[in-house]
Amino acid sequence: MRVSTKTRYGLRIILQLAEALPDGKAVKGKELVSVQGISEPYMEQIMIKFRKAGWVVTERGCQGGYKLNIAPESVSILDFIELFEGTLELVSCMDQDKRCINLDKCKTSASWHMLAESFQREAKKFSLAKIIDLNSEIKEYVI
Repeated sequence: MRVSTKTRYGLRIILQLAEALPDGKAVKGKELVSVQGISEPYMEQIMIKFRKAGWVVTERGCQGGYKLNIAPESVSILDFIELFEGTLELVSCMDQDKRCINLDKCKTSASWHMLAESFQREAKKFSLAKIIDLNSEIKEYVI
């Protein structure tokens, strides 16, 4: 399984917004684009998803920009992945729309299902706040 570029950049953008949250200032789009090294149209595509989910709000005016609209503790990596990638399943044969005709006699389906559930359970443990904390701990060791 690989997550898309939008998912990876989206996580980096939302972490940047989460880190700016204590200051209470909105982050300008140009700053996001500059720090993340992406184009403005690409950043806007990502922001559309965030705004629709209610995770980010836009403030207008000269002090405007983007602000996180959720508590960093309330969103997990799983929520994030599923926002961009859809429901996490390792194999498509178990999906209701693409259910395999051999699913009832398949000897591997239970294993795939258990692995997906395990990944989901672990991904739920990583909130945005935890990622920021882990990043801070790593920086302490590097310095």
